[in-house]
Amino acid sequence: MSSILLVHRGALGDFLMAWPSMLALCGHFADRSVFWAGAGDRVPWLRPLGVEPCSPEMRRGLDALFLREQWPAELGDARVFWFVLDSPPPVPAHSRLHVLRGLSGFGSGSTLSPCEAYAQGLRELGIAWKPGWPDVWRELFGSWKSGQERAEDREILLFPGAGHPAKQWPLVQFFELARWLQGQGRSVRFVLGPAERDRGMEIAECPVICPESLEVLRELLLSARLVVGNDSGPMHLAGMLGVPGLALFGPALEAQWGPVGLRIIGLDLACRPCTRTGRIACADPRCLREISQVTVRREVAALLAR
Repeated sequence: MSSILLVHRGALGDFLMAWPSMLALCGHFADRSVFWAGAGDRVPWLRPLGVEPCSPEMRRGLDALFLREQWPAELGDARVFWFVLDSPPPVPAHSRLHVLRGLSGFGSGSTLSPCEAYAQGLRELGIAWKPGWPDVWRELFGSWKSGQERAEDREILLFPGAGHPAKQWPLVQFFELARWLQGQGRSVRFVLGPAERDRGMEIAECPVICPESLEVLRELLLSARLVVGNDSGPMHLAGMLGVPGLALFGPALEAQWGPVGLRIIGLDLACRPCTRTGRIACADPRCLREISQVTVRREVAALLAR
């Protein structure tokens, strides 16, 4: 075995929940070259671990797994660790291919988070997981601090979007929250990502920023006073950076999908959670619609007073 290939093709939040296991793999195979086959914008969060983007030849070999029964020559004797949520990639089984499932055991009602499930998969392979990974992340990529400048002067960031519309608190509620914060003299800014722009989400009442890269998003989060948003990738990033914040959960279970370090609101309704896999079919997400402005303001006020 001459090299390790990490594969992940999921969304930002899923990647961040897999990152601790990628850290463990890099430590376990410290004497091997480790390569990445995934979105290019994730490379800055892997390069400090010694990970480099895979070559075009290795990527062709990875694609060939879908077409050939035999191990592709382009991959040589590389060992491949493929991160998925629940459905394994439709490729033949190989001794050099390890599929790590983030939703292992979800069918039995498990509330194991993808982060914990990936770690469990590594332990079954005899690879030790690093429980102190948040400290490593913050040492590499920054940690929120309230010193140096007045925390009260920093912006409160609102994230009204999510990967699925059913995971979004009503936009009008975010507007009301923004007006309440502005009435207290707080500076507020909405943050929109590509999904919100593609859906035509428009914010006319408050300042808006659309970060052009994940690095810009990271810097924006580190400069914030606190964040409020839906179950989404940016909230996971905020929690990993130690930014104070409040995440609003609807169809998904917060115990399973909640961002590390953030306060979380999730209503106790008989119909939720209606998904443990991330696949959502709910046409009327009352679990979010019925989260009251009073409840959110109370949690935000507690964060501001801390």
